Amino acid sequence: MAQYNNETGSVNFRLKEPKAEISRIMGRYSFKGLQADFSTGLKVVPINWDLDSKTVTSGGDKREINQKLAKFKISIVDAHKNFNEHYNRVPTKEELKAVVGNAVEGKELNKVQKNKKSFDDVFQEFMKVTELKIMRAVTSGQKPLDKSYVSSFNVMYRDLKDFANENNIFLDIDKFDEVQCLEFQNWLLGTERVGELSTLKTRIKRLSAIQKRAFEKGYTNNRSYMQEEYKVKVPPTFHTVLTEPEITILYEHDFSNTPRLERIRDLFVLACHTSLRFGDITRIESDHIDHNSKMINILLKKSSGVDKYKTVNFPFFSYTEEILSKYNDDMKSIAISNQNTNEYLKELFRDIPYFKEKVITRERPTNEGVTFDKINFADKIAFHDSRRSFCTNRYIEGWELLEIWQYTGHTDESVFKTYYKPTFEHEQIRQESIKARNEKLQKVDLQTKEIEDLKAQMQKMQELIESGNVEQLAEIININKNVS
Repeated sequence: MAQYNNETGSVNFRLKEPKAEISRIMGRYSFKGLQADFSTGLKVVPINWDLDSKTVTSGGDKREINQKLAKFKISIVDAHKNFNEHYNRVPTKEELKAVVGNAVEGKELNKVQKNKKSFDDVFQEFMKVTELKIMRAVTSGQKPLDKSYVSSFNVMYRDLKDFANENNIFLDIDKFDEVQCLEFQNWLLGTERVGELSTLKTRIKRLSAIQKRAFEKGYTNNRSYMQEEYKVKVPPTFHTVLTEPEITILYEHDFSNTPRLERIRDLFVLACHTSLRFGDITRIESDHIDHNSKMINILLKKSSGVDKYKTVNFPFFSYTEEILSKYNDDMKSIAISNQNTNEYLKELFRDIPYFKEKVITRERPTNEGVTFDKINFADKIAFHDSRRSFCTNRYIEGWELLEIWQYTGHTDESVFKTYYKPTFEHEQIRQESIKARNEKLQKVDLQTKEIEDLKAQMQKMQELIESGNVEQLAEIININKNVS
């Protein structure tokens, strides 16, 4: 931690009205480019004032005035030293004015917590804890925090310090509030350090995490990070979703002449019917598959963090078994990078006439009002849309949320709805699907009961035949004839 205990400024005096018969004596405390002016409350005849020594040279009150001026110098410097002792940092412009004002008025500096830390201290402490968590995860054979998560904090703090330097702002964990946060946001957008609001949202989210730690550790009482201004509002993101008939069109298209596209297509369709993310679908091997029970059992890569695991276990659905068998349950063997996969995905969709011609229209809010965008479906598609397609199609088909989550690994409805935002029309289709599904289940249940009753009767008849009870056997046969 940087020490500032020996760094203080200088006090100088001047006449407020040097050409008047009597002038007020003004003071100024200067420190590192900061200045704090104050009034001494003293007056002197200008001819009795020495411009070089800044003292009174004659007059009956010369001794008294000079003593008071000297006392101002001592008390202001002592007040600044007191500030340094407790804060160990450079004061802001407002704080310097308060220090000088308190000294002039004879007030003491309010004490602060002994565990007071600077913005930089809190950030470094946060990153140290993060580093230790990663080391613990690696040592214990667990999945560490993603590198992109860690780097996003470093990028945020680098930008924050650049913002402070360019605007001559001292970063103070006590003083950084929603006003400075908004100024930081506008600076980021103005310097084009963030291209999208989603990126800006991440920057401010990381900043909030640092300030939140400072409060929770008792380093500050500042809870500005909870203000509305810290919440960057991002317009709804548009994602593509394939219906089941569209998935069929995709799967039945002949890519035999371009094996690389065929493999990506199969990965994507498999994801549409398992809901697995790219990182999981490309890890599938034979140990994940049980063809006897027709089940997949896999530990989710993304959801299994440093201190928790998430395993999903679900039955084959639609094209799943066919695709797995095609590659001998080894999807790892056809996996390529996520970036290349998305590029090939767009290419293969453009090769299919149906998707090449498909255009989606959506409304988008702008600063000039709401406008329509026309988007080519094939240009927008991404691998993660397979997961959204699974959630959407199963929801519309009337599946219970727990059934869907058995595949996706979700734990609550709010997270699930980030993958699917049902419309009124979707809800109507869902209700119709649920009704049809229930009727089908009821019919199956009735048939099952009839079969069970028939088996019971046959068992009873067999027992009567073996016991020779012909009369009761004839009675059961007559009852069945009358029912039929």
